[in-house]
Amino acid sequence: MNDDTITVVSAGSASVPAHPRLRSTGHAATGAEAVAKVLTEVPDVLVLDARIENPDARSVCRRIREWAPATQILAVSDLDDEAVYTTLIAGAMGAVLSSIGPHDLADAIIATARGESVLQARMAFRILHDIDQWAERSADPLYPPPTLTATEREVLSHLGGGASAATIAASHAVTAHLVNLHASYAVSKLHRYVHGAAKLSAFGS
Repeated sequence: MNDDTITVVSAGSASVPAHPRLRSTGHAATGAEAVAKVLTEVPDVLVLDARIENPDARSVCRRIREWAPATQILAVSDLDDEAVYTTLIAGAMGAVLSSIGPHDLADAIIATARGESVLQARMAFRILHDIDQWAERSADPLYPPPTLTATEREVLSHLGGGASAATIAASHAVTAHLVNLHASYAVSKLHRYVHGAAKLSAFGS
């Protein structure tokens, strides 16, 4: 990605809003088409409908993470529910509601291309909750659960409470970019742990 143009593939009901920095390189109707277009175009961002089928969004995220890790994934959903959360677990960097509007969606795509995580409140809360639950249950010293830094935990806690990245940034005299980056560090830890656990499970079976 250069500083001027961000290439984007959209999939399912998701679309690429008009913005001078965004260039659509294709649209996919199904999950299989989304994977194929990403492998062909290698866009900076895949804007993925969390309810896409054939295969589902979780499978798409896993394949893109494994086969095209340079492409970041932003999940888009009409509901803030389990379907969109599973995309985060599987490899999406962020998740937003389709109702946020074209301007905010463009901002979210640009942030995702920079490696930031744009998260709805419930998504941030679930990440924090799940990482804490894994820490309590883990008994395998060879594969410990992810550990959050104090800053990552604070960011997720505030986002989970409904604060925006801009509000958190203002209270600490930093940028929203930095707040979203700390969220992305936590999301990346989530990805590594879930992906590694899946590989260990497959190896043991």
